[in-house]
Amino acid sequence: MRNSHFQCFLVAVCGMALLLPHNAVASDVLEPPHAVSSFTAATEARYPFRENMYEPLTLPDGRIVALSVARRNGQQTMQARYSTDEGHQWSPPEDLFDWPKSAGGFGLFERLVDRGGEIHVFILCDANTGVLYPSSQERAPDPRGFVLDIWHARSYDHRTRWGPPHRIWAGPGSDLLSVVQMRNGRIVLPFSFKRHNSYDDPRLGFEGFTYFGQYSVTSVYSDDGGETWHTSPDVLSVQTPDLSTYGADEPAVIQLNDGRLWMLLRTERGRFYESFSPDGARWSRPQPSKLISSDSPAGLLRLKDGSLLLFSNACLRYPYAYGARYVLHGAISKDDGRTWRGFRELLRDPYRNQPIEFHADYGWAYSFPTVTAQGNVLFSNWVQTGNVRTFTLFNPAWLYETRQETDFSKGIDDWTVFGSKGVELEAAPNVGSGNVLAIRKADPDWPAAAVWNFPVGPQGTVKLRVMLKPGFHGALIGLADHYSVPWDDEDQFFNVFNFLISRDGEIPPGVKLDVGNWHDVELAWDVDSRRCAVRVDGRLAGAIQDNRRSIGINYLRLHSTSDEPDKGLLVRFVGVDVSASWARSER
Repeated sequence: MRNSHFQCFLVAVCGMALLLPHNAVASDVLEPPHAVSSFTAATEARYPFRENMYEPLTLPDGRIVALSVARRNGQQTMQARYSTDEGHQWSPPEDLFDWPKSAGGFGLFERLVDRGGEIHVFILCDANTGVLYPSSQERAPDPRGFVLDIWHARSYDHRTRWGPPHRIWAGPGSDLLSVVQMRNGRIVLPFSFKRHNSYDDPRLGFEGFTYFGQYSVTSVYSDDGGETWHTSPDVLSVQTPDLSTYGADEPAVIQLNDGRLWMLLRTERGRFYESFSPDGARWSRPQPSKLISSDSPAGLLRLKDGSLLLFSNACLRYPYAYGARYVLHGAISKDDGRTWRGFRELLRDPYRNQPIEFHADYGWAYSFPTVTAQGNVLFSNWVQTGNVRTFTLFNPAWLYETRQETDFSKGIDDWTVFGSKGVELEAAPNVGSGNVLAIRKADPDWPAAAVWNFPVGPQGTVKLRVMLKPGFHGALIGLADHYSVPWDDEDQFFNVFNFLISRDGEIPPGVKLDVGNWHDVELAWDVDSRRCAVRVDGRLAGAIQDNRRSIGINYLRLHSTSDEPDKGLLVRFVGVDVSASWARSER
């Protein structure tokens, strides 16, 4: 579900009073989307999440429709608002059709524009069991208990009329996050559903020796435009790292150039699992993919140039969602997912520097994207800290950039430093005006660390200008292929490369940084050769062996290794260049 723990989902969604009040009307004015362009933000498009959740969809005529479910006096209505300028201005809400009031509460939907230009909406219905809304007084609750059936509605005659909504799958389902129409016209909707198992029941075969969680994945498909539906005979399951966890959940699917469907499954294993299908009906057994992920779903989109766009939370080692959702990553692939570029932080939780509240989801996750007429990507997110939701607009070309640098003249908002003490900007000493990043152990009970994201590359160079201050007691510079919180005290085991500076300034192999002087440190990595060359002030100082295999580096981690307060180090400049990773493929 759209929470890291199902119990939390029930607290937030049962009755839906917290999210969709009885008198909710989508009458608010949507403001322009905030933009991602080398992380320069414009005005946010804010709308009250407690009233509505908008999901964008691009129509054949280039307009963008934002779909939502509004509720008035117990009646739920599908609504639309339209934009002709990349989501900067929106029309007033327009009612499309009503969901049948007697059927129960409706919510958590997915959308599709088919090859004929008609809109399809897939949505969960609680059959008056109160999972999504309080039970209707007009009909008795479903005797099945916990229920989330899947319903479908579609437009006809160029979206001028809608057919009656109807149920296409009955059972305790879960969130709907992806639907695709194959090139042969077949519509395929993957979804997860609640498994009927417990340790009180006998478990047969291999499952008797392990645990596959509460949910598995399957699909339904239609060959007649959604009039009739069939259920796949395949059930996709993934082992879990502990008990009372989801298992295989919230799949995302897209068709590859060779005709196969590619499915990414949310898991608690620290990465997406993947499955392939020739037809949307039969699926391969899920296998671990190379894509790192917290316990969060993927978002997949085909761009105008044929590239694939991936939204993910490539985050590990944090208790919430098995890795956190503090940052949302974007990556792009020209070869149908065999290699990826970017893995840049599209969004960072604006509240990350504040103590968290555990009563609801937080961070950024669950992306609903669409390609605009101009080739940009507009998306909303279900999970976004706070009581409002925003649209974000960005040019996917940003993910192809190969260089990034900072001299701290614009602050440190592009760094992750929360949960630390002693990490702050200072006036630059001995180098004229400007700022430097200071990292020192200020309090024995608090970590001192900073994390910086840059475009991913299997080969690349990071350059730092650093000064060890008198009273420096040691630090670790790490190169990683995923995000983890600054205070991650296991990063030394999971970094791909570790560059340790001892308290006397010595670095392997026997080179020393003078205290009180600025030094240029260069780390040039190659994950294929599994080595990272080290240069200090232009001179080769040796090489570092990798910690483990990786497909590319996209994070710099700096943290104090001192157990007691010290004076720390200063960082004047950081620059990264990964162009060597992609030069050959672009010739």
